[in-house]
Amino acid sequence: MLVVDVQHQCHSGSGIGIENLIFEVLRKADTSLTISEVARKISAHRTTTSKYLAVMEAKGMISCRNVGKAKLYYVGNGQVKVKMV
Repeated sequence: MLVVDVQHQCHSGSGIGIENLIFEVLRKADTSLTISEVARKISAHRTTTSKYLAVMEAKGMISCRNVGKAKLYYVGNGQVKVKMV
């Protein structure tokens, strides 16, 4: 499990650092991840993570698929990896 502390990144004002962390978490994930899952893995608040995910999606860095109320984020060629519960 990858867990990263972004406190230093947040205080330095470097959004690029947080985007890189989020990108790496999504790239290394076995499945697509929800906002809460990404937030937990990088030790950031869900709202902050949501904003960065939206910006990264707009930039074309990552993709998102709505499944019910959940948004599943992933990096890849358009094939969503969904975990079965």
